[in-house]
Amino acid sequence: CPSGAAYKREEDGVVLIDQKRCRSWRYCVSSCPYKKPYYNWASGKMEKCILCYPRIESGMPPVCFHSCVGKIRSFGLIFYDMDRVEEAALAEDKDLVEAQRDIILDPFDPEVIAGAKESGISDDWIDAAQRSPVYKIVKKWELALPLHPEFRTLPSLFYIPPLAPITTSAGKNTPTSTDIFDMDKPEEGPLLSLDEMDKFRVPFKYLAGMFGAGNEEVVKKTLLRQLAVRHYGRSIRVDGKPNLEVLERVGLTEEDAKGIIRAFSLAFYDERFVVPNAKREEADISPYTERGFAGFDTMNPWSPMKRKKSSHKSYHTGSKDYE
Repeated sequence: CPSGAAYKREEDGVVLIDQKRCRSWRYCVSSCPYKKPYYNWASGKMEKCILCYPRIESGMPPVCFHSCVGKIRSFGLIFYDMDRVEEAALAEDKDLVEAQRDIILDPFDPEVIAGAKESGISDDWIDAAQRSPVYKIVKKWELALPLHPEFRTLPSLFYIPPLAPITTSAGKNTPTSTDIFDMDKPEEGPLLSLDEMDKFRVPFKYLAGMFGAGNEEVVKKTLLRQLAVRHYGRSIRVDGKPNLEVLERVGLTEEDAKGIIRAFSLAFYDERFVVPNAKREEADISPYTERGFAGFDTMNPWSPMKRKKSSHKSYHTGSKDYE
């Protein structure tokens, strides 16, 4: 954005466009890898999804997450190492997905918890990070991938590559050919083979270009894990006993499979959306709150402003305490 109208909020990572600074040059339309900004012909300004940031500040998920009838959206927070952001952004294209996953921190690690508290993160935010479905889907199970990581914008939204269209089309070259769910291939095992994965309706190169910066292995890994969980669930329902071999082949445990099944099909509202309150009223620096309390000659721009504990005492009262 040549005018500097587009910016990313530090507190939650939501990207907004300042309507006062926008000059409608529309460079954001051509440069945005996610194709989110659009030109409002009525107002003559650029606009985009604001991710319902007032709802996020109040501890509620965005409306599109809340009203999704398919329940395919999850919302939560993750801890990441801010000192390693540059390292992740400078990684090679084939290593971008792993580099972005590596900077995501484990919220159960005692060192991470201690560092979060030193950074001013409250206990309820730490608890929300531990219950976050996003951490499990992106980091623990490695199912979700960032959209166009080659642009190195460190996105906050992750996507799970589609699986439903491919399982109904692969392996059906002729009406009598074997379907994937028959699993009648003892020489290859119960899981889909890599040669059959090349017959998918959605080409791997296309998915890898969207979610893996050209790296097909990360896309194959997440699709194989989805298929493994599907075979695991089918073995319990049809055969009456869990097929753990198919999970071991893709690096999952039975506990992981049960967690994935619950997260994607049985999770309750409070499991899919873990949004802590932003606590805007407790912010250390609040220029809007402090307006009119001091002139420009008495304010030091390099030191935090003093917040009044009480609004019922005059500003010059000597006994009044500040936070």
